[in-house]
Amino acid sequence: MANVANCKKCGVLFLQTSSKIDVCDKCFEKQNKLLADINTFVTMYPDEHVSLDIVLEKFNLTRDEFEVFYAAGKFVKIAQKVTMKCVKCGKIVPLAGKTNMLCNACTKKLQNEI
Repeated sequence: MANVANCKKCGVLFLQTSSKIDVCDKCFEKQNKLLADINTFVTMYPDEHVSLDIVLEKFNLTRDEFEVFYAAGKFVKIAQKVTMKCVKCGKIVPLAGKTNMLCNACTKKLQNEI
């Protein structure tokens, strides 16, 4: 059943046909193009790895926006090539397989503290 909802991005009213889609068709298309552009950029990047900071700057994304896309599985193909700084210690680590923005050592340390 469809509901009327406000687009999470632009605020326009749209017919929401799935609870998983919270943006209008126009913003959904822009989002898909952005994701495709990011995937192409990382895939074609000349170095073996590319820093997450470079990707964020190039596409004017916040870390939070990237994390939402990553958590939704939008970057599976490029995760092996993207590196990030651990938000706790600053160590450079591959993004692949991460469920958070911490290196393995900081994740273990945090788990032991709990």
